[in-house]
Amino acid sequence: MGAAGAAQLPASLMDKDNPGQEYWCQGNDINTSMCSLTGVSDDHKFALIQDLPGPACEDLSFGVIDLVRQTGVNIPYDGGDCKGDVQAGFLRGTKDNALYVKIVRGSKTLRLYKVQTGY
Repeated sequence: MGAAGAAQLPASLMDKDNPGQEYWCQGNDINTSMCSLTGVSDDHKFALIQDLPGPACEDLSFGVIDLVRQTGVNIPYDGGDCKGDVQAGFLRGTKDNALYVKIVRGSKTLRLYKVQTGY
């Protein structure tokens, strides 16, 4: 996991879902109380971030940062039970070689999110 810290997030990130608005996790927020870096894709074009769990529900929110276009997008998922055991990571599709984010709780896959690499 140590390699993830090597990636530099752009200081200013825009929200892909809300054009013109800043994303909730900015590059300067990484490793502060706002959000942390979970991983970087194998092509170093995307970063996976997570927020810090709140006291009411320990499930994390995840987002994908497009390091090239400097945007962020949230990945919604269902199936967490607020115990803080939800994890996420990048993987490549075996058939299409596309980049996915897999969100899991234990052995159960909650969401397989295909990263939008072209706009």
